[in-house]
Amino acid sequence: MSMIDTLFGLIPAASRGQQWVARDLQLVNWGGYDGYHRIRFAPGATLFSGGSGSGKSTLMDSYIALLMPHTTPFNGASNGGVVGRPRGKDQRNILSYARGKLDESRAGGETRSRVLRGDGCDTWSAIAMTWADRSGALFTALRAWYVPSSARALDDVVVVRATRDDAYDLRELDGPAGSRLAHAAVTATGVTCFGTDRDFTARLHTTLGIGAAGDGHKAVGLLGRIQAGQQITTVDALYKTMVLEEPSTLVTADEVVQQFDELSSTRDRMITARRQVRALTPIRDHRDTIDRAVTRLRVIDDAGSFTDPASPAALWRYERRLDLLRAAERDLTGRRRRAEEETRETAALIDAAESQRDAVLETLRASGGDRLDTALREIRTVERRLADVERARQRLDRVLGTVGATVSTGQDFAALVDTAHRALADSDARRTAQNEFAAAIAKSKAAESDLAGLRAEHTAVKARRGNIPTDLHAARDLLADAAGLTPDDLPFVGELIEVRTEFEPWREAFNLALGGFATRMLIDIGRLNAFREAINAVPVARRIQFEGVRTGMRDEVGLNDKTLPGRLDYRPSPFTAWLKSELARGFDFVCVETPGLLVQYPKALTITGQTSQRGRGAHGGHGRANLLGFTNTRLLADLDTRIGHARKRHDDAVARATEAEQALNSFEERRTAYQTVTELSWDQVDVESVTADRDRWEQVITEVRAGNPEIDRLQEESEELKEQIRKLTERVGGQKQQVERLGQDWESVVDEVDGAQRALDTAAATGTEVSPDHREYLAGLFGAAPGGADPATALAEFDAAHRRGVERMRDDRKSAEEEISRSRKALHETFSTFVERWPNPNLGTEPDASYRDFDRLLTDLETSGLHELETEWRDSLLKLSGNDLTSLDSELAAAVREIRDRIDPVNRILAELPFADDGHRLRIDPQESHSAVRARFRKELRDVRAAIDRAATDADRERAYHRMARVIDRIRRTAPDFADLVDVRNHVRISAEKRDLAGEHVAVYDHIGEKSGGESQELVAFIVGAALRYQLGDAGAERPRYAPVFLDEALIKADAHFTGRAIGAWRGLGFQLVIGAPNDKHSAIEPHVDAEYLILKNTEGRSWAKPIVALPEA
Repeated sequence: MSMIDTLFGLIPAASRGQQWVARDLQLVNWGGYDGYHRIRFAPGATLFSGGSGSGKSTLMDSYIALLMPHTTPFNGASNGGVVGRPRGKDQRNILSYARGKLDESRAGGETRSRVLRGDGCDTWSAIAMTWADRSGALFTALRAWYVPSSARALDDVVVVRATRDDAYDLRELDGPAGSRLAHAAVTATGVTCFGTDRDFTARLHTTLGIGAAGDGHKAVGLLGRIQAGQQITTVDALYKTMVLEEPSTLVTADEVVQQFDELSSTRDRMITARRQVRALTPIRDHRDTIDRAVTRLRVIDDAGSFTDPASPAALWRYERRLDLLRAAERDLTGRRRRAEEETRETAALIDAAESQRDAVLETLRASGGDRLDTALREIRTVERRLADVERARQRLDRVLGTVGATVSTGQDFAALVDTAHRALADSDARRTAQNEFAAAIAKSKAAESDLAGLRAEHTAVKARRGNIPTDLHAARDLLADAAGLTPDDLPFVGELIEVRTEFEPWREAFNLALGGFATRMLIDIGRLNAFREAINAVPVARRIQFEGVRTGMRDEVGLNDKTLPGRLDYRPSPFTAWLKSELARGFDFVCVETPGLLVQYPKALTITGQTSQRGRGAHGGHGRANLLGFTNTRLLADLDTRIGHARKRHDDAVARATEAEQALNSFEERRTAYQTVTELSWDQVDVESVTADRDRWEQVITEVRAGNPEIDRLQEESEELKEQIRKLTERVGGQKQQVERLGQDWESVVDEVDGAQRALDTAAATGTEVSPDHREYLAGLFGAAPGGADPATALAEFDAAHRRGVERMRDDRKSAEEEISRSRKALHETFSTFVERWPNPNLGTEPDASYRDFDRLLTDLETSGLHELETEWRDSLLKLSGNDLTSLDSELAAAVREIRDRIDPVNRILAELPFADDGHRLRIDPQESHSAVRARFRKELRDVRAAIDRAATDADRERAYHRMARVIDRIRRTAPDFADLVDVRNHVRISAEKRDLAGEHVAVYDHIGEKSGGESQELVAFIVGAALRYQLGDAGAERPRYAPVFLDEALIKADAHFTGRAIGAWRGLGFQLVIGAPNDKHSAIEPHVDAEYLILKNTEGRSWAKPIVALPEA
């Protein structure tokens, strides 16, 4: 047997033991490979090299299309940045490969593909691979696609999946392609067809021995990832990606969540049922209220109105009232008889009393009684008059104090009346008082106005600088606002200059000399025209002078302090230089002490303000307000002084007005008093004369009583008899009225008895009756008759009850209607709320039409009892889900141990392979990574279980349920920390360790990126190769049963030495390699392969494989 020498010892050159190796690959119309192509593979290693875009990856993708599921993307190594669904319209797919897509063009807004075939016509494509084992057995698998010209997706394509336990030539499908690859035609060529990918891949995995325990999908997935050459930076990620499949803890967590959700869903339905029962329970009370109210309304309507004689209500009233009327009739008859007898007895008593009084009066007259009567009558008259005179005298006394006079005799009163007439006739006195009062008020208002004006002026001056009058300030503000400027842009001359302190006595002279120039407003000459345009339409009450001047001039003007300009200070501003020059030119007055010096200078000024300009001069104007100064301190002080004087003038004016008002008011009071005096006479106020009359009549009464002691007794007896007669007369009048009233009442009752009896007779004749329901309702309205009452009272109370009953019947009707409306509204709101919370198209909201449906629903809920089982179900849910959480906690711990156990077979494979040299081996080292978050989570699992066991009350169990729900939420797939908590692959950190033959540590490999290209490829080859042996399911065998491994653009970053070691690692593990590499990267690979093809492409886009190191024909 021919052997080859590798890094791992001698390996059979032509055999790989009990394994399948790829013998050849056939293509028909696949990408750029137009027509039929056959490529043979070496049992050891085969290299495809070529330029970029020549078709290397197209060959590699044909292997993916044949062996791997549709979720494996094409061209993974060349286009790692491609996004989108694998094999979708944005990536390479079966349609683009079958038609041989070259590129795309866009014309008229439409994208059009340029293809080698299938443009406007049907085409077909096929891939087949034949494997051979050491016994010479052959096995071929093929896929073929018939692509109509109208196909836009894979669903529009006819797909063929077939195998043959022998070699097969794809050109046999030329015939069936004419019949659109019909199943019968394909089968007739000697292959077995499969209807689904599942059946097809199952046959491949079973025949070729791919995967442990019949699960070849993981192994095929690993082959696909190896071919794609995924860039993995750490040993940890490499191992977890290549070796470890999804742990069972994820499935367990999903099952825990699913069971909890199912149980919680049932509990939610129970809670919903309970809430629905609670929501619907009141509807029966509402319905009962409506029914009772409707019944009451029907009884009220049937009873009718008391005003309708034929209604049951009126008949019931007649029945009840007839008995009361007859009793009242009998009672009135007896009472009238007794009243007539009492009237006759009282008349007899009156006659007896009158006879007795006549006898007493006769005796009284014989004893001087007439004179006593006269005296008593007169004294009563005098006493009434005395009361009137005293009131008039009191009125007079009140006004005497006002006019300052006293009256004791008739002559005094007459003199006072004359004085009153003269005072009332004097009209000038009033006018004088009024004029004085009006003048005082006018002065007070004027003083108040002056004070307010000064205070306003003080406020305005305090808010600004300078001493320019307020009206000029207001005018400047209007103009500045119209022109869009500020007051600082328009200064007055007086605001820019100030008298120097040492020349303060000259201030008034300077104000007089400058005159109107001090109030001239300055403006930058550059703004003058725009300013004029802006203010032209602005009305201003105070005329203001302005002048455009040059600003920003250099201040180079020299001033002599003997002249007016030299004795001023200047406020820094853009206008200062111009102002100095203007003052030096036009106001250069020399300041002289005496008028005699004026003639010595062309322009001169005295301290009193007299000016001379050669032959001209000016004087006067003293007392004007100061206009000069940067500040207004002096002006404010002056205003304070003026305000003080004005306040004093105002106070004085107010005092004078008050005095005038009091004088006017006292005049009116005296005039009123005099008017009262003229309205009285002396007889009306002469108390002494009336008192003397009263005393005289009292003396007469005393004399009469002294002459006859019996007269008082007789007088009293006469008065008593008179009073007795009066009372008896009143009584007999009342008794007669009572007799008359009782007679009228008796007649009225008799008429009512007749009317009630006629109504009852009419009802009996017509058959009208009062039902028991009506009697019960009406009796309830009227209430029971009070016991022990006399007939008249009983009748009156019944009539009062009738009036109340009418009102109560009206109120009862209104109450019933409101109850119906209120209950119907409550039903509607309940139904609407229910449907809103629990939508149901079969339920309406109309109170009457939908009640039966809701009542039936409530009955069903109550019958099922689901709403009463929520507590029991929650306890069961806690128990079951608590057990699930305990199981999950145990499985998390077991899964970490299982990862360690899964690494042992891989380490046993690596223990047999020299790493780097014969004296070293590679070992996978797992280390459990500890996390505080995971530790707390595991503790929470146990704590929740303990909380469930400890729960003794409903509140405890409810809290335990919500706590468990929060834990369950953390193990949902959508939870942010789901992977960290449940995926146990994240609970370990895997690294590779280099050891010597004695097992001693030499080096650790953690980050693959830290190694050179060759070293990293060697490390990946060892780890991935060992993992692939494990995934293929025959880690303990001499060689893997399935040998081919495709590496697209792998092994291209290392030199020849490390490339050889990487290829030797793969071959030492018993794998057959098919390697794709660019032209400029294949030189390091060539020495270590048994066959080499150069992939070429012509200008038309067609590719083919040219053998460089060919294999002998089999």
